[in-house]
Amino acid sequence: MGYPVLFEKTLPVVPRRLLFTARRDRADLPDLPPGAVYVFKVDGRQRLYGDRHLDLADPTVVEAVAVSLVLRRPALITAQFTIPSTSAADDFTVAATFRCQVLAPEAVAESGLSDLAALLTSHLAQDRDLKTLGLSYRIDDINEVRRVVDAQITAYCTLVPPNVRGMSIELNSVVVDPSRDLREQSRRIRDKKWQHEEGRLDMAWQDIEVQRYRDLIAAGPAHVDALGIARNEINVGQLSDRMHDDDRERRQQLGATLQMMVDRGYFDRMPIDPVRLLDEVAGRSMGAAPSRMLAEGTETAGAVGAGPRTRPAAERDTESTEPDPIPSEEDIA
Repeated sequence: MGYPVLFEKTLPVVPRRLLFTARRDRADLPDLPPGAVYVFKVDGRQRLYGDRHLDLADPTVVEAVAVSLVLRRPALITAQFTIPSTSAADDFTVAATFRCQVLAPEAVAESGLSDLAALLTSHLAQDRDLKTLGLSYRIDDINEVRRVVDAQITAYCTLVPPNVRGMSIELNSVVVDPSRDLREQSRRIRDKKWQHEEGRLDMAWQDIEVQRYRDLIAAGPAHVDALGIARNEINVGQLSDRMHDDDRERRQQLGATLQMMVDRGYFDRMPIDPVRLLDEVAGRSMGAAPSRMLAEGTETAGAVGAGPRTRPAAERDTESTEPDPIPSEEDIA
């Protein structure tokens, strides 16, 4: 179907019968769609039948030699055409949409206009400036072309509006579509940018995770174990057994170190009990509160007498050399 004349047809002559009223056969007339009206041609003139039920015995219907279906509802009609760009390989596709409505169905039926889009396209093609407007732009200058084409068509339709007898026509919108090649190229570039952005975000997140785990490791084994427990990746019972084993091994190492110090005479000049020292150092390494063992040892030494303990002469004579330097508490720990 076209627009605004949807359909038109020549009607046959209605046969006359004596004693019977002339009546046109219903099959002679096309069905009337919603929004359309019948326009009959009688005695060389177009006559609007109007919004009423069809009477096949009506003189207008019986005497008509032709009938037209005219759509009276408003419609949006698009005129599409192309204008060249600076490249001979690419063109800009322009689509100008007009809001149209039939005001006088008789005049429209008389013109027989059934392709309003072609008429509007021809009207815009008469604008010489519009034809050469795209020659100054490349195909990728689509946004600037949209602006200038819209302004040109709006100005032209304001100064030289489309004129169709019996109709109201107004410019509704102007769209400039990119070429198919440009659209595909832009889509590929867009997808690449998205992929690069996703890759950049992934790398940034990995850097954050690396720094986070680095901080966890720097905080010490206890912090890492606590994180494993919080994530249900480490069993508390297994961790407890491992800590007890580590403590037992540490005490054995400290005991061997203190035994070596006793054998070398490190404690001959210090009022410190090696057994209490072992408990002190082992307790601090496990995070226990420090005792006052050293202070107590000092006070005890002061109560017994000033200065270091006097060793027997026989014991001093048996030694040929001085004992090794006395290590500090930090060295022992």
